Amino acid sequence: MRPTKFWNTKAMYRLLSLVFALLLFFYVSYQRLGSTRVSEKEVADSSLINNKSLTLKVPLTLNFDSNKYYVSGYPEKVKVQVTGPNALVTALENTRNFEIYADLSELGPGTHKVKLKTSGFNKELSVALAPETIKVKIATKKTAKFPIQVRYDSGQIAKDHVAGDPLMSQQTVEITGAKSDVDRVESVVANLNLPTNIREAYSRTVLLQALDKKGTPLNVSLSPETVKVNLPISEATATKEVKLELTKENNGVPGKTYTLSTETKTVTLRGTRSALSRIKTFAVPVSVAGVNSSTTKTVELSPNKSGIAAVSPATIQVMITVSETEENSGTKAIDSNETEALQRSSSSEKATSSSASSTAKSSSEVQNETENSRVSSTEQSTESTESLSSSVTDEAN
Repeated sequence: MRPTKFWNTKAMYRLLSLVFALLLFFYVSYQRLGSTRVSEKEVADSSLINNKSLTLKVPLTLNFDSNKYYVSGYPEKVKVQVTGPNALVTALENTRNFEIYADLSELGPGTHKVKLKTSGFNKELSVALAPETIKVKIATKKTAKFPIQVRYDSGQIAKDHVAGDPLMSQQTVEITGAKSDVDRVESVVANLNLPTNIREAYSRTVLLQALDKKGTPLNVSLSPETVKVNLPISEATATKEVKLELTKENNGVPGKTYTLSTETKTVTLRGTRSALSRIKTFAVPVSVAGVNSSTTKTVELSPNKSGIAAVSPATIQVMITVSETEENSGTKAIDSNETEALQRSSSSEKATSSSASSTAKSSSEVQNETENSRVSSTEQSTESTESLSSSVTDEAN
């Protein structure tokens, strides 16, 4: 067979096809093997290199008996830094299924330093807290209710305008805290900041504050923390003349009685018609603190009720008359009565002694008379016996 004829046969084509198929198979297999080795190496490297660090601020949880104790002085949130595999850190960030807490269940009243604890973190994650320890103050818990007072600067209100009674979304507030702090609460106020020269009603949501006698805010919890206040403001056009009343304010000197008087009998009020219709008299407090003797004071008059813009006159003269109390003035009479009683008692004792002496003397006399009677009776009996004996003798003779 000629060579040229062999290359043109079907057997030759089949052989060549088989060779090329084998070559293509080995090439593809080699490429896949190389690619698999590279992927495995990349995965291994990424598991070692692709770590992620995350910093979060999370709420701090306290474990304690909230019905019995009140805890203060701790931070509301704690900074936590988490480092670890990318997938774990990402999952932690999305779920937030972990907790930072302080266990106070075994602690009593007082100030304590406590180490924070964690839960819900994967073991492959590294966790760092800031701070790691906290200082807390544990005290006996107390809850009380207080009325809410609205405070505002009436000087911000436009001339010839006055504010009415403030309307609030809530009249009382519940205070919870350490018993020592709750006992010091004097008032709960809502400070309403009015704009300058205001002429119409003003409404705002105001933060509440619990204050002591000196006006210092106290570290207690309020529920609710805010209140909505609506302050009506109207034009003051009406006037009314009312009777003036003086009232004693503060305690005076012990043992003194105070009488207040003034030549001003009435005052004129200017305000809204609705406010004036509710007022019958105008009370003026006069302080008598430290007043030892009668004196005259100048007392300033100012609006003391909502809806009243002005009072006329602005000042009055008040006479304070000081006198001794009835208890002190009656001390001498009581003493003289006691002296008379003592004298009467002494005279009575003497009369009793004399009466007893007379009684004793009478008894002695009675006793002597009895003895004399007995002697006389005995003598008479003896004489009778002798007489009888003599008579018998004579008869015998």
